Amino acid sequence: MAELTGIPGKIELKFRSGKGVEEFEQKYALTNAEAAAFLRGLAQEIEAGGEVSVKYGSINISINPEPPIKVEVECEKDELEIEIKLKAKKDKSAPEEAEE
Repeated sequence: MAELTGIPGKIELKFRSGKGVEEFEQKYALTNAEAAAFLRGLAQEIEAGGEVSVKYGSINISINPEPPIKVEVECEKDELEIEIKLKAKKDKSAPEEAEE
């Protein structure tokens, strides 16, 4: 499990009636050592295959990612942004939900 130990910042949640949390976004401020430890934990989860879990305190979010893992790199002036996207494998036994 990749564990975040930094200071939590801005949080955004979107709920859907009867389904609970539909979207979750939390920003964190990490020291260099905390960021390196988190990235090592995340790398181990991805390399092991199967479920990837991220934890902060009592919050635990897991996903079973479908390859390929997408990485987006963006540089503007004095900021480098690296975004890693893990998309969940589709459960072939579950019926498809209609889009609203």
